[in-house]
Amino acid sequence: MFSKPQNSTLIGMVLIALILLTRSSHFGTSFLLPDASIAALFLTGMLMQKVRWLAIAITVAFAVDFYALDFAGVSDYCMSLGYWGLIPTYAMVWGVGRYLSKQEQPFALDFFIPTAWLSTSLAFILSNAFWYAFSDKVNTLTLAEFSERVAQYYTPYLGYTAFYLGVAWIAQAALIKLAVRHGKTA
Repeated sequence: MFSKPQNSTLIGMVLIALILLTRSSHFGTSFLLPDASIAALFLTGMLMQKVRWLAIAITVAFAVDFYALDFAGVSDYCMSLGYWGLIPTYAMVWGVGRYLSKQEQPFALDFFIPTAWLSTSLAFILSNAFWYAFSDKVNTLTLAEFSERVAQYYTPYLGYTAFYLGVAWIAQAALIKLAVRHGKTA
């Protein structure tokens, strides 16, 4: 079983800050990093297993979204009843991270990569399915037409999440090596 990091509150705050700093741009711009919410929620599930961290992460994500709508001039196109489907979507990602943390070696690449890919892919499907089912903006599209339109976003959605998770994997590997060098057990 994965041992909980000693500086867990600091780690949780860093993960929440990552959501706060990247949430306002799904795919990034020349000034903004792409959204790290899925990666941060996955890592929060792995490293911050108390449900309050999930609640904090969702609250911060939604606060950034509403700030962007009210003060930053972001379009409200995605706002509908389907938006609230992000709650179960994010809870699923966090839950998969929590499941992974209970494994003997959760950062082992042969388990970490497929689990991260699966949760990210399910998050993409779930969030789009909720939006399709409950949004008033797509009522003229068939499920096949909607799926074809959103499919183009899967690769960047997966790619940006994989990037952030890759950075996290490298950071934890470096910290473990550093701890071993200094005679501490990880």
